Amino acid sequence: MAKAFQDCVILFGDSLTERQDVPQALFERMCRAYDRKLDILNRGFGGYTTTSALPLFDKIFAKKGEDGARVRLVTLWFGTNDSVNFPSSRATHPLHFKKNYQYILDNLTSPDSPYAIADTPVHILLITPPPPYHPQVPLPAKWVRSTERTLEFVDIVRDLGREWKAKENGRWSVEVLDLWEAMERKAGGLGDGLAPFFHDGCHMTAEGYGVLWEEYTKIVGGPWKGHGLDWEDESDLPMRVPSCREIDNNRVESVVEMMAYPKYR
Repeated sequence: MAKAFQDCVILFGDSLTERQDVPQALFERMCRAYDRKLDILNRGFGGYTTTSALPLFDKIFAKKGEDGARVRLVTLWFGTNDSVNFPSSRATHPLHFKKNYQYILDNLTSPDSPYAIADTPVHILLITPPPPYHPQVPLPAKWVRSTERTLEFVDIVRDLGREWKAKENGRWSVEVLDLWEAMERKAGGLGDGLAPFFHDGCHMTAEGYGVLWEEYTKIVGGPWKGHGLDWEDESDLPMRVPSCREIDNNRVESVVEMMAYPKYR
């Protein structure tokens, strides 16, 4: 077993979170931004809905009293599979999707939660599903997704973000990364301008993840600035282990003495 060495980020979602075969996907960008500062734990599961992923919550987040790394940020990015047009056994009713998200948010923030994360400062980022781009979807699967149904799930994420943000108490913070709105704005609508962001109408290209990352940097440099997530501010987000240029090579113990954690604000 390895000791908890650094605070961590948990990326919880479906294949859009999981993807590591696409250059500059979310996981790669997070690892580069928080190198030697935060551990990035990819808990994305391709094809999963909130319903199928919910039983994994207990396997991902430590209970109170259990050993584990402190979680500084959780990204929650579902909805793309929940909103498919499959029969009910393969899709999620919008009200059930909302209930699943409420369960997750309650357990991340409530004092009555059995999970350790609820007792520590944490930031929660709700990422909306992106708009589907139908011309790229293979013909046999075109019926699986619709713009109108996906938007129902996007609106649920938006509404939950507003609801939870109104409950913030200084110990935890919630923001919404509205990927749908950002892509629609960048593309000049929901038409062919979306094409560069996808390779099959659903899964994103490096350019699509670029839109996501641009919005993320606005959040950590805006409402979350000074919260120990802005990698450009070394005083706020220092490296866990000091640079080799800073240590005293005549005193090897200086390595441990200079170890630092990001500030909690």
